[in-house]
Amino acid sequence: MLADWKTAPVPERTRAALSLLEVATLRPREVSPELVRAVQGAGIDDTALRGLMNVGFHYNLINRVADAFDFERPKGAALVKLAKALNLASRFVKGAPARVPFVVGADGVRRPEEAEAGRLRLLSAPGVTSPDLRRAVDAFVAQKWGVTRPGAGVVPEALQPFLSKLATAAYRMTDDDVAGLRTAGFGDEAIYELTIVGAMSAALIGLDAVYEARWGG
Repeated sequence: MLADWKTAPVPERTRAALSLLEVATLRPREVSPELVRAVQGAGIDDTALRGLMNVGFHYNLINRVADAFDFERPKGAALVKLAKALNLASRFVKGAPARVPFVVGADGVRRPEEAEAGRLRLLSAPGVTSPDLRRAVDAFVAQKWGVTRPGAGVVPEALQPFLSKLATAAYRMTDDDVAGLRTAGFGDEAIYELTIVGAMSAALIGLDAVYEARWGG
């Protein structure tokens, strides 16, 4: 399955879930009501859809952070062991369905209540960087995916190459990308804050697209 989920011997429900995750992650502008209905026709009900996109969102966020800061990631047997552990855990940890399927965020976009709360916290809480800069970063990254966030400021030019790569090609990050920010005068805490904001913004694109396709209109 790790080699090629499209041909792996997995249930069609699983294959449908993976197909949606792939589109939402790599081609979020292709997410449509028709695509979501097709996935649901394979057995992904609304509760499963919310859980699926929750997992996808968190991986799309943390993978970007891991790429930016070169976190060590499991490989080979360690990856297989981790997958088995997560699968086992999922059999025992069954949370209650969300109180509401979505809320309308401050930017007018439908998303899970907890995702919106986290977004607002990241963009407004006291930190090393200003909320205005964080909102500008959020908007800059979203724009790389063709999404406009209202009322955002301008991102400093020195930040733009780093954020562009974080948005759409984080796997190409190198130490030089972070070093360039330090040379431009950004401290490590500021780099960390802005990376989290940028990763969050990029990860929300696919999540928001699926929620709009399912519950919009």
